[in-house]
Amino acid sequence: MKKTILAYKIKGSILTITILFGVISLLLTFFLAKIVRVKFVAMDSVLKELEVQREVQANNPHAISKVVEQEELDSHIRPDFRCLFWATTEVGSGWTHDSEDRDFFIDYYIPPDKKAMICTTPALAAAFIAKRNKPFMYEVYPTEYGFRVRIVQGFSEVREPCKNWTGNVDCANSLLSRQGIVRYEP
Repeated sequence: MKKTILAYKIKGSILTITILFGVISLLLTFFLAKIVRVKFVAMDSVLKELEVQREVQANNPHAISKVVEQEELDSHIRPDFRCLFWATTEVGSGWTHDSEDRDFFIDYYIPPDKKAMICTTPALAAAFIAKRNKPFMYEVYPTEYGFRVRIVQGFSEVREPCKNWTGNVDCANSLLSRQGIVRYEP
């Protein structure tokens, strides 16, 4: 009788541990795994817009060309395993210097003539869908060796709680920098 009760306790403990690890794995995937394709970077339209800007800014050698894309996300969002396997090159991250609404950004490099896509974690994709009044935004800058794509995450609201809880307004930077990524075709 004692052997039977002990066997059920061991099986129950193993089942509980397995379920716990499954829940933790799902949470980590939801918050950290960049498996959701949000958007392909429309390089054809970007190149056309940059050419127009070059012609307009021909007399100003200090002008910086950039293309800003803003749109609401809807049918573009879907899981895509290329988000796990395509190449990526992160350039940097930080906060914009706009005094009124500072947004977190992540910069990536894309080589010329490569197809690129923006991938996010499921958590960030859900946040963009939930915030219908705030469109998804990315910027493309030409560089000497290709392009720099900046994902702008409009989550300036996290700075105040960070300051209140930890005394550091940048306490969420490491988490925010893991939410989005730009990948390009190898």
